[in-house]
Amino acid sequence: MASPETASGAIPKDAGAELARLEVALSALVRWSESKHTRAEVARRAGSDIAPSALRLLEHFDVAGAMRVSDIAECLRIDISTASLQLRQLRAGDLVSRHRDPADGRSGVLAITPHGRRVLERVRAARRDLLAEFLGDVPPGDLRLASDVLIRVQDHMLAAMADAGHVTRTDRPID
Repeated sequence: MASPETASGAIPKDAGAELARLEVALSALVRWSESKHTRAEVARRAGSDIAPSALRLLEHFDVAGAMRVSDIAECLRIDISTASLQLRQLRAGDLVSRHRDPADGRSGVLAITPHGRRVLERVRAARRDLLAEFLGDVPPGDLRLASDVLIRVQDHMLAAMADAGHVTRTDRPID
């Protein structure tokens, strides 16, 4: 099997162990953020009991911008009917709204609303508070390095979405 490559060339041979360690750490971060305890504590602190699937969609809109339902379903690898149901719930809560697609006036796109952004910010603030409880003693430079690596993962995902024609927004919401 060929070695993975980055835009700057092949990954150094001695990076294999560190990449394996990073993969385990990413998996742990996902498990932490999706754990029942963490979700309940975030909901309590944020004052919003948004379902994990709805939160994932809301965060997706925040990063990717307005999208058609079919594109959302394809990006998240879920059935259109599942995406439609979840999006109806987000619309009912005024977290996303439907607008005419500027590229194709015959169809519509969904985008996060100002209320959705406020809810998302409260959720993110609650997660930051939880992270600070157990990462508070980590030097800021180490946190910056870790976040830089994770942002590269996000950039890779956005680039793939852009290549597929699904992203309407190319700027990063967090720097």
